[in-house]
Amino acid sequence: MRVRSTTDIDRFRAEVGPWLLRKPVENNVLLYHTYDPSGALPGDSPAHPRWVVDSTDEVVGAAWVHAPYRPTITDMPTPAALALAEELAKQETWLPGVNGPTEAATAFAGRWAEVTGRTAKRERDQWLMVCTNANRIPQIPGSPRLGRADEVDQVATWFSTTMRDSGMSPDDILRYMHHMVADQVEGTRLILWEDKDTIVGAAGRARPIGGVVRPSGVFVHPDHRSGGYAAALLGETTARALEDGADACTCIHYLEYAQMQAVVEKVGYHHVQDLTEYRFA
Repeated sequence: MRVRSTTDIDRFRAEVGPWLLRKPVENNVLLYHTYDPSGALPGDSPAHPRWVVDSTDEVVGAAWVHAPYRPTITDMPTPAALALAEELAKQETWLPGVNGPTEAATAFAGRWAEVTGRTAKRERDQWLMVCTNANRIPQIPGSPRLGRADEVDQVATWFSTTMRDSGMSPDDILRYMHHMVADQVEGTRLILWEDKDTIVGAAGRARPIGGVVRPSGVFVHPDHRSGGYAAALLGETTARALEDGADACTCIHYLEYAQMQAVVEKVGYHHVQDLTEYRFA
């Protein structure tokens, strides 16, 4: 196994993009960074993705590496995950952790800990989920509308609370969310749910890549969390994406939030892959 790297995203897109697009649901996060202009997140330095090739030069795995964010890796054979961990342990000592398909992430984290002498703590288990036929939730008070540019700061602050357990600093989270929400507003992909002139929540979505859309940010104000608004927002966002031509929508569900699992399943999402996050210390 050999690990390759570049800071030239055009090169990464050319060499790894077609491989990522073979599984647009499973690889949606890396595809977002590779193809979506809003995926060029603000960071401490340019993104520096890696990919692993076998003895025939075929791509077998990839990782999006961009300080200060926790890298996301694709599914890959265990030998590829070990080789990737060894390479990054030499060159990217700042890594705060890793996330990705459970088997690959576990192999990577274990090897990283061996090479660096640091600890790797299994932090959160997740499900990758997919929906191809969304259920709009009926009889919810109020109605959805598109978000406006003057609402970006407020919605970014709201969405930041959904990443409080990500391990990122509050400033980094807010910077990322402001970047994402501004892009959603510009692309008419952010909706707010309004009831009697009160905004009770918001949800947005990314651009379609390979026919797949990822809802990005679902927030309901604490004063309104018993009204079914989370399911209404996710259902509306997902339905609009599918009606606009997407083949599927995908989301990541954190298993510790059992109540949210019921929400996403009510909308029509089902489990397709196990994911795990590790934190390095």
